Amino acid sequence: MRSEIAQNSPAEKPSGVDPLRRLIVGALAGAATLAGSADVRAEIAKKKGAQEEELFNAYNRTKQFTNSELDGTPWKAGQLGNFDVNDPIENRLARLKMTNNLIGKRTYIPMLTRLVIGRDQLPGGVVLGAAGMFTWQLQEPDAAEFGELPEGTAVMRSMFTATYLNPETMEPVKTLKNPVNGKMMALEDYAFVENFLTFPKGGSRFVEERQFSDDDPDKPKMSLIKPWGDELVLYAGGTYSKPGDHQPRFTENMWRCKKADVMDPNKTLIEMSYTCMGANKSFEKPWMGYDTNDNDMLFSLAIGQKVHRPEDIPDFHKRVLVENHPDRI
Repeated sequence: MRSEIAQNSPAEKPSGVDPLRRLIVGALAGAATLAGSADVRAEIAKKKGAQEEELFNAYNRTKQFTNSELDGTPWKAGQLGNFDVNDPIENRLARLKMTNNLIGKRTYIPMLTRLVIGRDQLPGGVVLGAAGMFTWQLQEPDAAEFGELPEGTAVMRSMFTATYLNPETMEPVKTLKNPVNGKMMALEDYAFVENFLTFPKGGSRFVEERQFSDDDPDKPKMSLIKPWGDELVLYAGGTYSKPGDHQPRFTENMWRCKKADVMDPNKTLIEMSYTCMGANKSFEKPWMGYDTNDNDMLFSLAIGQKVHRPEDIPDFHKRVLVENHPDRI
């Protein structure tokens, strides 16, 4: 569901992952002091403060939608099957049917995840499990909120929620020792919301972080959908999949379902399996026991399934996740 990434400008790169940039800033500050320029020193301090504020923390995202944001008009498609995946408009409809649906229903993606630490020339290993879930709703975009958009554009309201698990038992845990760095972790549930615009010919816009995903609405951009026996596999690059200044963060997603279900206009809510691979700096989770000078990477491997009714969410997720976050359904 995520689209090609537009690279950050150098000024947007988090200072915690760019030692060379910090060195340059320090040198400039020293030069300004020697020159006795209060204005230059003030400007450098201002930029340095902005850089520190830009340092990504996964827990700083908005956690909930307002009621009005989830009460928008559901987005529905005019074509529900018999897609030509070589046509950009029908390719996009097939992708949305595979990952969401085309009839305005809410979609849930419950998943199980293993989180693994990777290190440079040192042993890593499994550090956590997680029970996570996406909640998605395709809606008609409100011009007052999003401005003028091409006809047929949909806004995807996205909620993600996760609770962390002991990797040996895959049961919820609130404190756990990080086996890689030896520090105790006080684990916090992870919840955030996002908005994505999907355009009629493919491509999308990540509303909260446009530097990562901001496609041209008029330029065709087809997702890779490949036949595999009697199934279709959708390869959906994640929000951070392309090389750029945001690295080393990335995500990559794959979706798999019956081809006959995708093409049948009378089958509107189809079964779908999901896998995701992601990576980010370990310090992005504040309770992991790392700071911005640590280079350890946190990798996630998830499996999931798509459902459209709360009662079809697996019992395990109802117990460990939904009971604590009833607003996510």
